[in-house]
Amino acid sequence: MKSLLITGASGFLGWHACKFPQEKWKVTGTYFNHPDSLPPRTDHLRLDLERKDEVWRTLKQLRPDAVFHLAACSSTNYCEENPEASRQTNVSGTAHLSEMCADRKIRLVFTSSEQVFDGLCSSYCEEDTPSPGNEYGRQKLEAEKLIGAIYPDACIARIAVLFDLAGSSNKGFLQQWLESWQAFLPVTAFHDEIRSFLSAMSAVEGLFKLLEQDARGIFHLGGETAMSRYDFALLVRSTLKIKAGKVISKSQQEVKMAAYRPPNLTLNTGKMASLGFQPRHPEAELRRIAAEIILQPGFFAN
Repeated sequence: MKSLLITGASGFLGWHACKFPQEKWKVTGTYFNHPDSLPPRTDHLRLDLERKDEVWRTLKQLRPDAVFHLAACSSTNYCEENPEASRQTNVSGTAHLSEMCADRKIRLVFTSSEQVFDGLCSSYCEEDTPSPGNEYGRQKLEAEKLIGAIYPDACIARIAVLFDLAGSSNKGFLQQWLESWQAFLPVTAFHDEIRSFLSAMSAVEGLFKLLEQDARGIFHLGGETAMSRYDFALLVRSTLKIKAGKVISKSQQEVKMAAYRPPNLTLNTGKMASLGFQPRHPEAELRRIAAEIILQPGFFAN
């Protein structure tokens, strides 16, 4: 059995990657500060990606056949307000890992972001020129360029906004919405922010597809249908039949935020489709999620 190292295993996407049902890879996850956020029964170790010696020792010790590099400071507002600190992880740590994977000829799949685009076009394919409008996007683009120079055979997956259920300490926005509704509190969602919402399970499927097909270069990994955050919130409420699910529609301009939020990040996923990958519609994924959650009596409509 081949071995797969997953950085950022205690994060939202990493949690799902470690739990993903597959039989071809022995998975080891890494964390930095939160071992309690790892899925149960996950082989794991602590790794500081900013320390080249630690990265080297880890790769030498584990001798992985492949790496999913998922670790990141992914809060756009945090990156905007703490550019130097976040850059150490998002850029410097990525460069260290890329150099050593290239040296040891370890397959590398790196997760970048839709935020490398400014959101001013109707949709984006892999050949479109990136133009990030916030610090997080600039860091991800710099990491992409470094990987391209250091390890041209690596694979880069630009991932859309993710939703799904995870652990109690690495919740995504969907879990936060459900908890708000469970407490009979409203959810606020932007009507002028369009995204290609993708379930974390579909995202991990896509990453394994890229790995197993030995893909190289850049791929866009997004959902089947693009919609506004507000429309997605309405879809969640209707699909999960939530009675007490009030949704407040707002414009981005009504909320003060540190980072620029691109208005439209619809991803063209035709290149992924050519590999045989087809993400499920968000409604189908939400029906799966509805079967997985247990909430207080009366939360769902009869």
